[in-house]
Amino acid sequence: MKECLRLITERRSITFFDPTKEVPDELIKEILEISATAPSGYNLQPWEVVVVKDKEKKRQLKDICYGQQKVEDASANIVFIANPRAGFEHVDKVLDSWVELGYVPKEAKENLKENIQRGWTDRDKAIRKAIRDTALFCMTVMIVARAYGLETHPMEGFDEERLKEFLGVDKDKVIPVMLAIGYKDPQKELLPRAYRFKFEEFGRFL
Repeated sequence: MKECLRLITERRSITFFDPTKEVPDELIKEILEISATAPSGYNLQPWEVVVVKDKEKKRQLKDICYGQQKVEDASANIVFIANPRAGFEHVDKVLDSWVELGYVPKEAKENLKENIQRGWTDRDKAIRKAIRDTALFCMTVMIVARAYGLETHPMEGFDEERLKEFLGVDKDKVIPVMLAIGYKDPQKELLPRAYRFKFEEFGRFL
């Protein structure tokens, strides 16, 4: 338990990465696959990612991110894409697994499928569901990355339409967040963690 709490409390949003150190592709894949155990409604996993590692592409991405230097210096940038069509595109694969594992009987699949998809017919609701679950996935990636000794920085400062065009992402999908990932620049020191609200300032019991 102490190790888990340490990883959570030590996580910081690092703005200065060591541009000379690379994170191997296999390690990034491992982090993402572990993190994909993050929860999602009906296990639909309504997310996709594009990992930008190529140096020239990082330079282009930096421009799309309004010149943020960490985009270029980080070993990679993980773009998280929320798919509002996941309720229709992922449901069969998920429910077939449920049937195979014995979660539900085979004859119940079609009724369950209809119930699930009913919650994804309203586009605004579908977008909220997809963004919520994609954000949970991204947060899990940040914690798992710390377990591997890596640093991260989530970003919302980018031109989403240009980013979709750059990556070839369908216009009906949403990009809620990007994540720079790599190693901290050893020549720079972190300032103390900034103020965090106490429970009494953000919560209450009923």
